Amino acid sequence: MPQDKETIDTSLGKVWITRFDNGDVSIWTPPGSAQGNAIAEIIDGRAAWKPKYRAWFVPPIHAEPLLADIEDL
Repeated sequence: MPQDKETIDTSLGKVWITRFDNGDVSIWTPPGSAQGNAIAEIIDGRAAWKPKYRAWFVPPIHAEPLLADIEDL
């Protein structure tokens, strides 16, 4: 499955984004980071934590609004 990777620079640090062909988006931050803690707070039920990948997975319906919230950090 081809993937498109990008980073978002927030005031708290970088956030790594992977976009998948099916519209899902994964969000990764360094464990225990300030940006990771902030993202965990703004997820608000819009994504699922996948421990195997240590990343949040966001379904297409929530991807763009959630990424806009992350860009505002």
